[in-house]
Amino acid sequence: MIDAKERARMLRAYSIGPRMIAYLEAIGIERLEDLAGAEAEIIAMRIDIALGKHLNRLGIEVLRNLIDLANRESGRD
Repeated sequence: MIDAKERARMLRAYSIGPRMIAYLEAIGIERLEDLAGAEAEIIAMRIDIALGKHLNRLGIEVLRNLIDLANRESGRD
């Protein structure tokens, strides 16, 4: 479960919203750091397989924004 503090951190990424956070939570991502170094297409594929939710290119771009934030905050940027 994503706690309120982590949820607030994730919501700082451009275009991220509660629905995407719910998708991430459903596939086991609980912290922003879990996304550092990840590939948006792989996360999107996991969402598609687990939830049957096909993310279009805009959804993948939202994931990229979140991954960029995770990379910046973890010093991987």
